[in-house]
Amino acid sequence: MNKKLNDFESYSENPSKILEEDVKTLHYISKGKVVYFVDENGEQKQYQELGEEIHKTIDTREYRKVFVEDLQNLKDLSTAGLKVLCYILKNLGVKRDEVNIDIIECMAFTGYKSKVNIYIGIVELLDKKLIFRKVGSGNYFINVNSYYNGNRQ
Repeated sequence: MNKKLNDFESYSENPSKILEEDVKTLHYISKGKVVYFVDENGEQKQYQELGEEIHKTIDTREYRKVFVEDLQNLKDLSTAGLKVLCYILKNLGVKRDEVNIDIIECMAFTGYKSKVNIYIGIVELLDKKLIFRKVGSGNYFINVNSYYNGNRQ
């Protein structure tokens, strides 16, 4: 049975809420300014003042960054290319610019029964410069200007 747009409920507010267990608040005191003074012996001394108390709320769920400029490139991927890219994103370590593509593991993740589809996806990602071959076997550099895990600096 094909569903139609009207078969889906509509909402006045976003029904997807951030789960309480996904949010953590960090509490810390920042460093204040360094104060210099001359003690009773005429020696210059310094000390660090305490700064302000900071409360920072962070999202603890794992995520990946995809840069807006490359969405045009991503939307044109074939099914094989998109599935292999999803495998890469899933396995991309924090602040890492390379990933190992284990063909058997990638087949299990993508649901493909043949290695051919994985290689088709890899070739497409190479062609679109979303990954780059690394010397050696199975390892690839990611295009850090397309997507990343964490802070690129």
